[in-house]
Amino acid sequence: MTIWPKVPMRNTDDQHSNVSRRDFVRTTAISIGGLGAGIVAGRGLASAAAAQSVQPPAAADARGAHEKLCITVSPSGQGSFVPAPPGPRTIAAHADAALQGFNAGAAIVHLRGERVTQDPKVPQGRRGPNIENWRQLTEAVRSRCDIVINYGSSAMEPAVRKPLLALKPEAGSFLVGHHYGGMAVTRENQRQYAIDHLEAGVLPEVEIFHTGDLANLNALIDTGLLRPPYCVTLFLEYERDYYRVPATLLQLQSMLELLPPNTHWTACVRGPKHLEMAAHAIALGGHVRTGLENDVELAPGRPARTQAECVERIVQLARSVGREVATPREARQMLGLPRKPEKANS
Repeated sequence: MTIWPKVPMRNTDDQHSNVSRRDFVRTTAISIGGLGAGIVAGRGLASAAAAQSVQPPAAADARGAHEKLCITVSPSGQGSFVPAPPGPRTIAAHADAALQGFNAGAAIVHLRGERVTQDPKVPQGRRGPNIENWRQLTEAVRSRCDIVINYGSSAMEPAVRKPLLALKPEAGSFLVGHHYGGMAVTRENQRQYAIDHLEAGVLPEVEIFHTGDLANLNALIDTGLLRPPYCVTLFLEYERDYYRVPATLLQLQSMLELLPPNTHWTACVRGPKHLEMAAHAIALGGHVRTGLENDVELAPGRPARTQAECVERIVQLARSVGREVATPREARQMLGLPRKPEKANS
């Protein structure tokens, strides 16, 4: 087994000092002072409008406004601001990127290993994982920190991705509609994903790209194959040839309106509105995914250059309004981890 060098790690129970509020004021003026102050998952626009006149923002919540913030770092993608290093990425470099995020304050890592092929002639969902690469990457990260490992394996068909669950990640992503790259997921495959996760004891992290996905999520919950607390990531401004959903407060609110009770939700936004939407998510009791692949700008025209800078910026936003940041241990408690394997009812 590979022995990784010891590196300094943060104390996951340390408290970060508060920072200036100036960066938060502009981006959250709407969500704290306007309709957004009354909007939380599962409450209607009308009830939110009524609530804002009688209820301060800090009182809002049915679903986690007072929970600590779980930050997910996604170190596996590159984004457009930082050039990719020449040659294939090493396991050590990949693990280092995850550790950067952890040391900066991330509780969860969205980890993606290599595929056995990237041949465009092979359909996206059938480009299977290089299991040995994923195993080594998982061991490298776990040997260096206690961050929650969530496999980013959504764009694979059930039979192709099922072997990954045997590596025992604590969570894994899957789709209930279409991937932004165009891969379609049938109802049968959605059900199979849920069964595979249930039987492996791996938390499903359901990726949501539009409100139609939310209808499918609720239908899947009705089958009894998903267990609360539910875990979803809401993607906005993921521009590709297939479609994009605008990163606006109204769009986020419409998605929250359709979430079931007892849902742990995370916002993931790419591009110039990353910090603005992260601020709205923080104010509304949600959580945030960040990383270089999100093309994060620390300030207009000033792109992030490291995974640590991305996470640190989200920590600053949270501290600005007094919202504490969760440790991996606290994130596990919120998500009901570890999950126990269960036999799915036929």
